[in-house]
Amino acid sequence: MNNARLRLCRGLLRASVAGATLIVLPLVPSLAHAQGYSTVRATGRVVDPDGKPIVGATVSAKSEDQGFTRTATTDKEGNFSLPEMQTGAYSFTITAVGYPGYEESGVRISANNTGNIFALAPEGSNNEIVVKSSRVATADFDRTTTGLVLDLADVSQRLPLARSLQAAIQLAPGASAGSSAFSGQTSFNGGAVSENAFFINGLNITDFRKGLSPVEVPYDFYKTVETKTGGYSAEFGRSTGGFVNATTQSGSNEFHGMLLYNWNPNALRSKTRDTIYTDNGNGSADSKSLTATLSGPIWKDHLFFFGLYQARDNNSVGAGTEYDLKTKTKQGTSRSFYHTGSPFYGAKIDGYINDQNHLEFTYFNTKSDSTTQTYGSTSTVRFDRVRGIDGPFAGASFGKAGGSNYVARYTSILTKWLTVSAAYGRGENNSSYRSVNADSKIVPGVTDARTDPSKALTIAGGGVGINNDVRKFYRADVDVTVHLFGDHHFKFGYDREDLASENRAVGAGLGYSYTIYRAKQGDQFGLPIGTDYVRQTYYSNIGSFTSRNEAFYIQDAWSLIDGRLNFNLGVRGDRFTNNNSAGARFYESGTQFGPRLGFTLDPFGARTDKVYGSFSRMYLPVASNTNIRLTGGETYYTRTNLLAGIGADGIPQLGAPVSYAGAAACPDDKVANCDVTGSGQPVAVGAAVSQSLKPQSQDEFILGYEKRIGRWRFNVYGMYTKLNEVLEDAAIDRAVNNYCTQNGIKGCDKTWTGFTQYVLLNPGRPITVQLAAPINGESKVRTVTFSAKDLGYPEAKRTYKAIAFEVGHEFDGRFELNGSYVLSWTKGNYEGGVKTDNGQSDTGLTTDFDQPGLTNGTYGYSPNDRRHVFKLWGSYAPLEHLTIGFSTSATSPRHYGCIGQVPASVDPYARAYGAAGLYCRVLANGQIATDPTTPAADAPVKLIPRGSVFTSDWVFGNDLSLAWETEIGKSKVNLNLTVFNVLNLHAKTDFNEYGTDGNGVASPYYRQVTGYQTARSARLQARFSF
Repeated sequence: MNNARLRLCRGLLRASVAGATLIVLPLVPSLAHAQGYSTVRATGRVVDPDGKPIVGATVSAKSEDQGFTRTATTDKEGNFSLPEMQTGAYSFTITAVGYPGYEESGVRISANNTGNIFALAPEGSNNEIVVKSSRVATADFDRTTTGLVLDLADVSQRLPLARSLQAAIQLAPGASAGSSAFSGQTSFNGGAVSENAFFINGLNITDFRKGLSPVEVPYDFYKTVETKTGGYSAEFGRSTGGFVNATTQSGSNEFHGMLLYNWNPNALRSKTRDTIYTDNGNGSADSKSLTATLSGPIWKDHLFFFGLYQARDNNSVGAGTEYDLKTKTKQGTSRSFYHTGSPFYGAKIDGYINDQNHLEFTYFNTKSDSTTQTYGSTSTVRFDRVRGIDGPFAGASFGKAGGSNYVARYTSILTKWLTVSAAYGRGENNSSYRSVNADSKIVPGVTDARTDPSKALTIAGGGVGINNDVRKFYRADVDVTVHLFGDHHFKFGYDREDLASENRAVGAGLGYSYTIYRAKQGDQFGLPIGTDYVRQTYYSNIGSFTSRNEAFYIQDAWSLIDGRLNFNLGVRGDRFTNNNSAGARFYESGTQFGPRLGFTLDPFGARTDKVYGSFSRMYLPVASNTNIRLTGGETYYTRTNLLAGIGADGIPQLGAPVSYAGAAACPDDKVANCDVTGSGQPVAVGAAVSQSLKPQSQDEFILGYEKRIGRWRFNVYGMYTKLNEVLEDAAIDRAVNNYCTQNGIKGCDKTWTGFTQYVLLNPGRPITVQLAAPINGESKVRTVTFSAKDLGYPEAKRTYKAIAFEVGHEFDGRFELNGSYVLSWTKGNYEGGVKTDNGQSDTGLTTDFDQPGLTNGTYGYSPNDRRHVFKLWGSYAPLEHLTIGFSTSATSPRHYGCIGQVPASVDPYARAYGAAGLYCRVLANGQIATDPTTPAADAPVKLIPRGSVFTSDWVFGNDLSLAWETEIGKSKVNLNLTVFNVLNLHAKTDFNEYGTDGNGVASPYYRQVTGYQTARSARLQARFSF
């Protein structure tokens, strides 16, 4: 057998000996149906010079990293399929009767692999073969998924990326940073930041309590990160946003190690501009990390390890201010010093019993401790922001977060057409906090709101919170390939997650806090102007809760007409179960079927053009925050009393109770001067959840066209998404009272005072629910059906319409370029599980549908609407050892409206929420009133539709990196300088949207800037590897 060294590179191999020609078509991993959570399936085709299939050719691929081999035989159409391929480099061997055999090394198989055709013209004799090649890129016909795949271990050395998962996934088209209120988490396709899913080696690391930040894993632990923004197959679920599927580093047959030092020095950080609430000039941030990795064989070709340890030292200082708009002056409040330095460590073990059986185990520990110490306060000595002098020690808080995580997976290739796998894992995402004041006393927080700005009268202390979340999961998958009316790749499986949440929350001062007010014109309690009164709030919530998420799926990748037409046909069945603190089941969704249908078409047969499309229905689990808040028996109420005085300790003395319309009896003394959100007793299961409740779901449609020219890739697609159902809590008191009136039943308004019964429901849909208490002298509670009209809530709506354009040039050893432009519209009356308008991360229980009056005017451009988003990033190596990386972006502004108090004439219950609706005071010239002394007659209250008043600034990202690398023997040294926001731009990114205070009085702080683009900063990096 003659051996030729051929440049295959996922492409077509063509050589000739004595007139015989062997052609191998692209080796393409199947992202739409063949990529699992940690492996890919490589497929290809073998034909003769006339394009006819060669039957019975043997194709073998040997891992150059771990030594295992995958072998397949071509079918009657010349197709072959290699299952369970770990990403990495492979050596391919191809033999066929009547043809010479060939070997090729260095073939890269990865999640973002694309096909390339190499036309190889042979020269020379039978015994001396010299091959000249030319390449034609091909489209990936197994893929209907939109998004982005990054090899982080590779691109992180060339691109100016912040070393965070969020920074990496926000390079994908359709991804943008959400509100700073949610720590810059990612919004996909206009959705809420709480709707995404994050997996690592098959382990779900999503925060299942609120759907926010995933478990934090260091950058260098990742190998690849695929961001699926749409069109993904039935195997992947529990998301109505983006799906992030990551793999970790693994060991190989060679020993490798690395030491990496990262430093973000405060000395190289410019100052972000101050706002009315922050004094950034007196703040700072400095972070350092030292990462060590080691990998290699334990038993060559059979057992491998990879280990990582990261030491961290993060410090930051934040200074607070109070701003007086009348005098245009600022004064400091306090300054806080934050520190965390806990290490991360993790490992991956891979074992190959033989080529057909693979066992892998991943472990990582994310436990961390943090301390915040605060100096100065408005109740003692303030922080002197002019001279930079701190006040006395005011208090401290101590936090713990993270936990142990592991996942084990076993895969067995039983036959050439059958592969099975099973996995088990456990993850922890725990957090706790403890606060103390300077005297280590238990003191409630007291705010005096009679002055502008308000001031603290005490330094609160004694708060305790414990939030422990544990996920256990079980999974089994079966992979089958058959040839029947074309080629089929079937995959089906089942997975289950058992979730447990422990919640113990008691605020400072044993759960009590106070706010002192002075009645103004139009006071919500009807008190005379100038009357001082105090509102005392109590909150505590203690309990343990469980949930279960289950799913099965089946999918078929059906290839026809020599692979020119492909159908991806699948369905996923999701099932969600949630229990309250007593262990009683309060919600069971039943099986919710979500079709996943897609196609790809090669219109010309050259494998350089692709038409593709998909339809998907996706379901989102019920966040465990819903269990805790809605059914946990939390105690949450606010009483209102006249102010009798203020003690020497700063704590108000309660005078006579204030009576007002809608007041309920306080849970402790039964006096009717309270707004009661939670009485402390677990809500009866039947009274907390609609019997017809359906989980949140979304439909998605995609149609696109892809073109490849050489190393360039061009792609355009349109996307449309529409929410079908959402879950929110809503008060039904008004509907119950109307029901009683219509049926001649008296006294219901004594029980349903406006805030008594909150029900988890689908807004805009009829509900069937038990009443919270018996009526009409009956001993048992009634079960009543209310129509959407009875309830008074509109249907929750959110649509996303987009056209996306992509261009990319794959890295050729010197140059790479990727860019996208997305034109989109996100409109609706519902952002998602969280609420950017007020920074509420109370997933599933925001104020969106709490009262009918709060829904007025809410249809409009979503806070996550970004009309235009441009992204361009890449790298260039002008010299052998020097690489320049860049990342630029331009994001259009966010739309703002005006948040204010709902008038009593519209909805008295909504009015009690204070500034939570969309009603503001408007002057004769159409401007929003901002002077609190403006007479009501000169600025009547009007409804201001969402996002209809003003916008923020365009944000232009501009990051640059310089990397220098050299070799010292078999080792490499890399020095890197990255500068973020090189031009030091200061876009206004966030504003105060509150047009009134809680009493409906015009706010002077409306439209004041509350956030600026982060100023220029730099990162220094040194890497030594072998």
